[in-house]
Amino acid sequence: MAGYKSSLDAISSKKWGPILGIVIASVIAFILLAYISPSICFGFLICVLVIYFIPYYFGLKSFKLLAVWGIAFILLMPIPLSYFSENVVYEYEDKDIFSESKDKTIINGTVTPYIESENGTYTFTVEADEKYDVVKLWIAPTSAFGIYFVGNGHSSSYSMTTEGKTEDGKNIWSVTLDNLSPNMYSYMFEGKLVDESSEIDGEFTSAVIGPINEDSTSLYVTIYKTTVTNVALYIGLLYFLLMFMMYTNRRNRELFEQQRAKQSRPEEGPDGTFHCPKCNSEVIKGQKFCPQCGESFAVDPKEVQMPSAPFKGADDDYFCTECGTKVDENATVCPGCGKKFE
Repeated sequence: MAGYKSSLDAISSKKWGPILGIVIASVIAFILLAYISPSICFGFLICVLVIYFIPYYFGLKSFKLLAVWGIAFILLMPIPLSYFSENVVYEYEDKDIFSESKDKTIINGTVTPYIESENGTYTFTVEADEKYDVVKLWIAPTSAFGIYFVGNGHSSSYSMTTEGKTEDGKNIWSVTLDNLSPNMYSYMFEGKLVDESSEIDGEFTSAVIGPINEDSTSLYVTIYKTTVTNVALYIGLLYFLLMFMMYTNRRNRELFEQQRAKQSRPEEGPDGTFHCPKCNSEVIKGQKFCPQCGESFAVDPKEVQMPSAPFKGADDDYFCTECGTKVDENATVCPGCGKKFE
């Protein structure tokens, strides 16, 4: 472990250390966002920890540079993520994924064609049990915040008509929509029962992506906008919250050390000697403790001028200048800390 830490310290001291950390963090973050985060609860949090601490331990310790890196990540990571997502969307049609209800009373919901018809005309079909008197199509466009859901004011519903029956007795429902505006859509179906001319809420199917009523360039731009917003909301906010907490912690620690040093440092007398602020005993500049009362001093490393022989206290006893252990006058090694004396 010590060898690993020393190797990491050596890398972080190089000019290219932070760059290497950013590259490693970017690769891991892409894998997390593309393959893992959608499947686990804390995926975004793990990603935030990766993009903050890997560059940090590789030498990117300036909070200004960490802030620049965070903004760059929000703007640049969606570029490869959007390309990846676009390929997933186009491959969706080949996976034979249908919109179906959990109880399987509404099945095989689909749209034809899936990708960019010439005049924006798309036909939606679904199979439903005979108990449903009404079947509706719900369709919603994507936005910067992802796919809209039913009932939020952005989705639209259309009544469907029966087109026959399947061999197992289900009704086939369909509806054709013309002149859809360019966008990437998602859709679902709802089966309803009618009781004395009033509709009763029935069963919803799962939401499925489609149709894709725009060319590949426009689709990429749509996905990029969505991805940038999602990365900013789910990654960016957590990242800058973590950075603020780390900055506050470092600032508080520095203030504490400054206050402690101010209170505990030996005071310089008019004759140029230094005295313990607690018992006023004379001490050496840079002394880490008072040999008379044992007071510990916060010492500035630049001021340390430690002798290489044991220090003589007020009672003619000798002490280690490093740890304060009582030693013999002619001691060559401190039994407390191992410091060697000349």
